[in-house]
Amino acid sequence: MKYALIIGNNQYDDPKLAQLKTPAADSQALAKVLGDQSIGSFDEVTPLINRNESEIRRAISSFLNNKKPDDLVLVYFSGHGILDDRGRLFLSLKDTQTNLLKATAISSTFISDEMDSCRSKRQVLILDCCHSGAFARGTKGDPKAVTEATFEGSGYGRVVMTASDSMQYALEGDQVIRQTDLSLFTHFLLEGLKTGEADMDNDGHISLDEWYDYTYARVVAETPRQSPHRWSYNQQGDLIIARNPNARKKVAELPFELAQAVESSFTSIRESAVHELGKLLRSRDAELANLARTSLEKMMGDDSRKISNAAGTLLAAFDKARALMDAANMADPQPGMTPLSPESLMPVTASISSAEAFQPNAEKMNPPREQEFDNTFRAKWAAAVTLAVVSSILVFYYHRTINESLESLRILFGVATGLTGLVQWSAFRSRLGWWWVAANMVTGLGLGLFHKYLYENTGWGTESLLFLLAAWVIVNAVLGPVLMRETPQRSRGLSAIMESGRGQDILRLYFMISLIFASIANVLLVLEDYEFLNIFWTLYGISAILVSLSIVMNRELPRDFGFITLALFLFFDGFNVVRLAFNPEYSRYYFTLNGILAMVSGVFWISQKETWRNIGFIALSAYLIVTGASGLVVYDSEANSIVLTISILFSVPAAIFIVMRK
Repeated sequence: MKYALIIGNNQYDDPKLAQLKTPAADSQALAKVLGDQSIGSFDEVTPLINRNESEIRRAISSFLNNKKPDDLVLVYFSGHGILDDRGRLFLSLKDTQTNLLKATAISSTFISDEMDSCRSKRQVLILDCCHSGAFARGTKGDPKAVTEATFEGSGYGRVVMTASDSMQYALEGDQVIRQTDLSLFTHFLLEGLKTGEADMDNDGHISLDEWYDYTYARVVAETPRQSPHRWSYNQQGDLIIARNPNARKKVAELPFELAQAVESSFTSIRESAVHELGKLLRSRDAELANLARTSLEKMMGDDSRKISNAAGTLLAAFDKARALMDAANMADPQPGMTPLSPESLMPVTASISSAEAFQPNAEKMNPPREQEFDNTFRAKWAAAVTLAVVSSILVFYYHRTINESLESLRILFGVATGLTGLVQWSAFRSRLGWWWVAANMVTGLGLGLFHKYLYENTGWGTESLLFLLAAWVIVNAVLGPVLMRETPQRSRGLSAIMESGRGQDILRLYFMISLIFASIANVLLVLEDYEFLNIFWTLYGISAILVSLSIVMNRELPRDFGFITLALFLFFDGFNVVRLAFNPEYSRYYFTLNGILAMVSGVFWISQKETWRNIGFIALSAYLIVTGASGLVVYDSEANSIVLTISILFSVPAAIFIVMRK
């Protein structure tokens, strides 16, 4: 069940409170949309306009009473929000007196306590307030009107959305948007629901996260003077607020990866495509099933007998199953029962989207590991690993035979690892991104440089190169299948650190600080001003380690290759920089590992499409790549100074965009 309590107040008895224009219209419009069975489809919507404090207090208590854990309860308020001299938030009603707030207004503590007592585990509180009251706007110590702790309480599954995040005014409609009687915040809340534009993934449903993201983007685009905010307390899963009234069925087409696999020149990839098309035959989407059938019929003429036979076998088995079901439904139809359908023979998802079809979500399909990678895959990957071993042996013996300077070793190592990565990417293009080639090449260059240092400063000899080659082979052999297994779990990209939440806020703060300290330290290093260099090195090192720990401890961030390598780089870079600050003799070659991790992480992020939609993400990715390059060039050289200068040009914009959440 879904319930909504809509409170609006634009008339005030106290002359100290300005009369507002929009709250009544805001509340009535939202109540209408939430109650619309084609949109909000709420079971019960209660609008209360210009009521006294005692009536509203009783209504809130009554509304939140006797609710079930699975019920969705939504409380909306539009009107004045007043802060007392202790910074506590009060919602003003018709008979509110500013000199008697505790007695005549609704405190945030009261609302939080009532929501704590409510049994519902799906609670939504929306505040569209023109914050006014005890503290003059813009004065020193200007407090936050709503903070994370304001409505936290001890409840479970609570989300709070506010029109603004501080003492900003929640702008009324005629100040910003013409031809509307609604406030800016509520205007876009309603627009997202009525037009369906808040349905970002076009699945026909508008979740709370989609609703807020749409509203935030539209409000901020309209005026920088107002920034909506959201706090989530132990929220589990998406809260579905409404239906998309204008949802359109997408034109059926094969997933991009599957379409590529069908046309692949590699037999094993086309064979995998046959099995995926077999799954789509049983899709509830008739158009998608017909597309799969047409593709399988085409593949029956494939040059490979193995593929043509597999396609024919799948079609024959499907047609036989359909005939048996049709016969069963005609022979003995049961009253009140739905006839069997082809998909009932084999478990499939309710709706297979273009992203799910060729790369099924593990949580929905949960295929056993032995089905994820068949014998053909294992044989191909074993051949790829064998290639890596052979490349390593050739590099070793070639270098030992020519007995030249170790300067050439990193190039040889990088070429061998890069070519190996290229062959692997070509064979598994549907599961590995092109960044895999660059990552292997960078790793080879770094390990070659590291061996050069060990050779010149320790007891390592040329034969010791085999240890580094073996380490690369093992990591390559193990990490490849792991990454391919995780491919279906699409990364949210760097945008994950821009989301709302306490963990993300702390992470962004630490990240911004570490980038600023890194920029200052690099400027001092380029200018050869060593007086304060060690201080900023230490500050950067500590902040980088804090960022790394924040990434690891933040459960909201995806555990993908990009974030893992980013966390490792920041941790080791921070550790090495602090060691260098306290020990000038600390070897610069220890930064080789940092360089490898930074460049691999940067290459991963720059290869993601989402990165190219945001200037801040591009700057951060470029900073990582350039920082990685600085760890792979000779220290105290002109090239190192140039690389450090370039890194400053990227780190400063990255810090600005991160803190601005742009």
